[in-house]
Amino acid sequence: MSFPSVPCSIAVEDAFGPAVADSCVDGFDFTLLFEEGILTILPLGIAIGWAVLRLLVLRNEAAKVRSSWLLALKMLLLATYVILQVALLALWVARGIPTTRLTVACIALTIAGYSILSAVSFLEHIRSVRPSSLLSVFLGVSILLDLARVRTLFFLPESRTVAAVFLASFCVKVLVFSLEVTEKRHLLLPGWQDESPEATSGVINRALFIWVNDVFIRGFKTLLTVNTLTPLDAEILSASRPATLIERWEKSKKSSEHALLWTFLMHYKWSILAGVLPRLAYAGFSFSQPFLVQRVLDYTAEPELNSNNIAYGLVGAYFLVCIGISLAYAVYQHKTYRLLTLFRGSLVTLIFGKTLRIDSSVIADAEAITLMSADIDRIGSSMPIIHEMYASFIEAALALWLLYRLLGVAVVAPIVWIIVCLVLGLPLAKAAGNAQTPWLEAIEDRLEATAKALGAMKAIKMTGLADIVSSKIANLRLSEIRASRRHRIFNIFVFIACKYRRKKPGLNNRANVEILDFASSALAPVWGYTAYILLAKTNNSGTLTEGVAFASLSLFELLNQPMTYAIDGFEHIQTVINSFRRIQKYLMSKEREDYRTTPMSKKLPSDSSGSTLQESHEKPLKEFPSSDMASSKFTVMVKEASASYAQEDDPVLKNLNFDVPRGQTTMIFGPVGSGKSTLIKLLLGEMPYTKGSVSTTFLRAAYCPQTPWTTWGTVQSNIIGMSSFERSWYDTVVRACALSADFEELSDGDQTSTGTRGSRLSGGQQMRVSFARALYSRNPVMILDDVLTGLDRSTERHILDAVFGPDGLLKASNSTVRLATNSANHLNFADYVIFIDEEGQIARQGTRESMSDANEDVQKLADQPPTTTSRPELEIPEDVLHELEMLEDPNPGVHRHAGDMKIYAYYAKIAGWWTISLYLFACAAFVFGVTFPSVWLQWWTNANADHPNERIGYWLGVYGALAAVTILGCTVADCVFNLIVLPKTSRKFHERLLTTTMRASTSFLTSTDAGTTVNRFSQDLELIDNDLPMSIDQTVFQFLSAIVSAVLVFIGSGYIAAAIPFCILALVLIQFYYLRTSRQLRLLDIEAKAPLFSQFLETLNGISCIRAYGWTENYMERNTKALNTSQKPYYLLWCIQRWLTLVLDLFNAGVAILLVSIATNIRNGSTGFLGVALFNIVTFSSTLQTLVTQWTQVETGLGAINRIRSYVINVKDENLPGETGSVPEDWPAHGAVSFKDVSASYESSLEPALKEISLFIEAGEKVAICGRTGSGKSSLISALLRMLDIDSGNIYVDGIDVSTIPRQEVRNRLNTLPQQPFFLHGSVRENIDPLEAASDERIMEVLRAVGMWEFFESRGGLEGDMDDDKLSHGQRQLFCLARAVIKPGRILIMDEATSSVDSETDELMQRVLRDEFKGRTVIAIAHKLHTVLDFVRVVLLDKGRAVETGNPQELLATPTSAFRTLYESLGNKAE
Repeated sequence: MSFPSVPCSIAVEDAFGPAVADSCVDGFDFTLLFEEGILTILPLGIAIGWAVLRLLVLRNEAAKVRSSWLLALKMLLLATYVILQVALLALWVARGIPTTRLTVACIALTIAGYSILSAVSFLEHIRSVRPSSLLSVFLGVSILLDLARVRTLFFLPESRTVAAVFLASFCVKVLVFSLEVTEKRHLLLPGWQDESPEATSGVINRALFIWVNDVFIRGFKTLLTVNTLTPLDAEILSASRPATLIERWEKSKKSSEHALLWTFLMHYKWSILAGVLPRLAYAGFSFSQPFLVQRVLDYTAEPELNSNNIAYGLVGAYFLVCIGISLAYAVYQHKTYRLLTLFRGSLVTLIFGKTLRIDSSVIADAEAITLMSADIDRIGSSMPIIHEMYASFIEAALALWLLYRLLGVAVVAPIVWIIVCLVLGLPLAKAAGNAQTPWLEAIEDRLEATAKALGAMKAIKMTGLADIVSSKIANLRLSEIRASRRHRIFNIFVFIACKYRRKKPGLNNRANVEILDFASSALAPVWGYTAYILLAKTNNSGTLTEGVAFASLSLFELLNQPMTYAIDGFEHIQTVINSFRRIQKYLMSKEREDYRTTPMSKKLPSDSSGSTLQESHEKPLKEFPSSDMASSKFTVMVKEASASYAQEDDPVLKNLNFDVPRGQTTMIFGPVGSGKSTLIKLLLGEMPYTKGSVSTTFLRAAYCPQTPWTTWGTVQSNIIGMSSFERSWYDTVVRACALSADFEELSDGDQTSTGTRGSRLSGGQQMRVSFARALYSRNPVMILDDVLTGLDRSTERHILDAVFGPDGLLKASNSTVRLATNSANHLNFADYVIFIDEEGQIARQGTRESMSDANEDVQKLADQPPTTTSRPELEIPEDVLHELEMLEDPNPGVHRHAGDMKIYAYYAKIAGWWTISLYLFACAAFVFGVTFPSVWLQWWTNANADHPNERIGYWLGVYGALAAVTILGCTVADCVFNLIVLPKTSRKFHERLLTTTMRASTSFLTSTDAGTTVNRFSQDLELIDNDLPMSIDQTVFQFLSAIVSAVLVFIGSGYIAAAIPFCILALVLIQFYYLRTSRQLRLLDIEAKAPLFSQFLETLNGISCIRAYGWTENYMERNTKALNTSQKPYYLLWCIQRWLTLVLDLFNAGVAILLVSIATNIRNGSTGFLGVALFNIVTFSSTLQTLVTQWTQVETGLGAINRIRSYVINVKDENLPGETGSVPEDWPAHGAVSFKDVSASYESSLEPALKEISLFIEAGEKVAICGRTGSGKSSLISALLRMLDIDSGNIYVDGIDVSTIPRQEVRNRLNTLPQQPFFLHGSVRENIDPLEAASDERIMEVLRAVGMWEFFESRGGLEGDMDDDKLSHGQRQLFCLARAVIKPGRILIMDEATSSVDSETDELMQRVLRDEFKGRTVIAIAHKLHTVLDFVRVVLLDKGRAVETGNPQELLATPTSAFRTLYESLGNKAE
């Protein structure tokens, strides 16, 4: 160590300073008093206060770490440090070495403070899973500050011994610090060994994101999966179970439309405040840069007048400022995105919890999904503004004050300009935020229509409505794009400022109003320099120097962000408020109110919360004491009950009075539309509007709805539900429900996937699986809605005997059963019967025997021949698994690891090459206008050095023209992008996705999880519509800017050019290391959201079942697991982005320090462009950050495009080349159908589904297709409808080969009544006449013919919304029959049209069929053979062959007939 020639006396050192006098040590040192008071006592005092708080927290914590050598060594070194401090104090006092006023107090406080810190160290080691943040931060800062004190002590005269002891204690402190930052994962006790890496990381590890490197290494080496990602820490996991937040929300005043937002802000206030200190530190470090720029430029202007110490100080200052900026920015951004992850977890949980409680009458498929995806995404994109809002005011004030110091009164001109822009911009900012609301609503409408269509794709394709449905969804997409146009126009303003201000990469600005804001930032320097130079010339007070120019330009650059956020903030806040308001509206929507009196309830008035039809003066629900109910011989007691679906509607059920006996089977009997299903819902507490009283002795019941609820999974998982698996009971239930034979036929037995909404199972199988779930649950109360309708006679008889018979499962378990049915045959198994008439009133009730003398209506319905209706079989091919594998990216590893240039070209091709070229040219002009002004300013100041204040008009004119070029280039680029490219790509990507889906094979569509497909139409399109455009815009600009900025940085010094190859290599390695993992995480983020969509859809479809079974808690738990799984890639994605931000900031810091070092320490080390270089250093870091961050987001959006592209390429189009023939307008004019040697098979099937079928059906003939399950009935119809390709042979309709014309044309010309009823999103008219072929009079006539016009007339008529939830199963089939009647066509294909209807309704349907389809060809798949005895001919299939054909009556009279054998085996033989 070299010592200065003139040391400082104690008198100099005993002054506050902070610097010593120039007369000693060249003035390059702090005074000892300053070091003791400010650099030692102040941080130690803060540490002691922090230590006391930590001791209070740790005293109640459990031990989490075992004792080890690490703890012993810590204690030993801390004791050594205290001893050395005592020795230091003794030496100083005993030897009379000169001291300052604070020396003794400083050492004494150090001894006391480190004694306290020793106690903290002990408890932190034992009771905390991570190294002590307090000790790590304090010791790290203290070591840096003590360096100055060590240097000063060695400079003091007569203090060598003291300095040596202090140096020894300093070395001990360094050792203590190294031990305190050592992590303890290997020492954790068993209960804490599974903590996340972040939770066990020390403060330095977390600040530098070292723990993230493990994710990068795995992502670099292998293919990441959700299971291999690092686990989440306890705080993020707790956000998915926000009990305290929910309690706070329940207690909040919900009259305020901002109640939910305030609840979240208050609940997460400490997480919000955690980012305040690093954000303020970031502002402080950032605003140090202009001082340093000016100081360096002044120093290099006259280096001979300054000492080398100043050069070293400038390099050290740049080091501290750049490192400080890097760390502060990374930490505060991490706190922000961690807060966002917490918000997301809690919001999804609240939305799903509400979905489980919502009234079934107000459920909309898409609402919860839209809130969960689009709204939460928008909250996420705007959340970073939370710290920018308050910081922007502080930074703006600082920037203006510093500008005033540099420019004087000239700063008034840019301030006035900025204020004008702000005044004009704020109203637009609010409007921009509000512009998203109609867009979100349009997205919700489209998603609802899409989800509804995806659930009925087979029926839509069969009926030839695929093009119509596709057109309607496409029109909704166009409406959505139109709804976004206003928002897009605002985005023209947005992107202009976003690009110019070198946007912080963490903030995804979607909507600001920034043409004015950009005009502010681009023109403010012009006004400022104009005023400054004119004043300088007028007052003859100098000129615009290089130091002033670039320091002020740096300040203008720093002022851009707070000015932008001042406008942005209002728009972002409006976005957050609007999204929270929409979520709050959903959370406050009507919930299901259980109006029933149960043993667990006291008194629930029927007029509370709108759940009643009564006026307030009417009597409330009667209270039944719990003890009476528990001992009652009845499980249900209903008194004067009425129920309706809407408050303004007439009651569906009226004045019901009945009791349901305990331990008996009660059957609810009545015609279709009488209200049987409504009565079932009444008993379950699911009716929204009720009157009277309903009292039950049960809270939970096994419920089987009329339309079976099937979850995504295996058959076995559907049967088990939420119960535990018990093999013997499972086998018993399977046998009782006659499922054993089905398991033998299914490809994987009971492990067969059920498909979307059970589409891989037949209707009868779905119902029996649903019934088996109810039995398996062993619930003492069972509520069954028409569960036996649709089974063949032998299966039905088996279940009746095995389950309902005297020795059946229900009698053995003494279960109480309520069964709604329209089959009189079932009444023989009833203990008690309730008959409901068409008016929704009880016409008769009593035992089965007492019904023998029932009134005429009851007797008429009961004595009619039993109508064995069916839920028809749905034959699905076995190529589903292969199709599902091809659904996803066929080479996931390739596309996750690396970007594909083909995807970029794919996007550009869709957008249009000429359009993209124009956009890129405008961007280039914009970048030139942004970057060149600093070069022009350098030339100007260089000219001023020789010829001050000359040619002012020339210099200012060009400077202003550059700003105009910038504004023009940005405006053109964004107009092209927002108004041409975006609408075009949005429309075309949706079009390709929709077209592929509509043209996919039926097997693929019905066997794909609906959540996966909805995810494509929501999440993928959301990325393409929203995130990708912003990212592309930013990436293009930042890429061009980075190139120009790099050039301008490196021209500041000739020597630094030698570092260019190393810098390029470093950036290439960083992006290579980062992007491989980032792409994978972004795709995992998308994919991990699909289970959440599936979970929501599954819950919405089966909400009544979930509540009846009492499974709401189980489903909440399932949602929590799915949510936490999706949170992993979501959170880690933010973490690796912060890692990137930090690394690039440190890279920029290295370049800045190198540049300043060369410029200040090497003679002629700088060029005439040093000012340009130092200014660009201020922005180069954020440019690099934004470039790589936005590039990654482009890769994510392109990942969504890649998923769509792979979907389009790999999902097979059912249409084949050559199917382009045309047919006459009236084809088929006659209705003759001919099969000639037709063979057909599914790709993965070893055996053909159809084998050499030859069949001719004459025009007007009525033919039934019969056979056992798997015989090929549905395959035959599928072949006719071109839903199954034939291997050989031909099918002719009126002499035209159907394989030569488009498939959609075939289906459109044939009239098909599908297996299951389906409905479209829209009005009654759009549902019943989607082809728009009939007049209103004709539609009303047909609806009257099927007895449904009065129902729709009271609900808005033909223009009313189609709400199929209000229809019974029979009414749905009647409606679909009416749709078939209205559609023209000579050929009708029916698949058991009388399914789930009673005899009277069946007569009505048969009459309609006879009248409306007289003379037309009818081809019907017959599951119930007695229903086709009046057909002209039956065709019997067996294993794909036509084994018999003939008149059914004649075949029944033939003893050797295969048809007769089948008829008798199915139990159809007349008794």
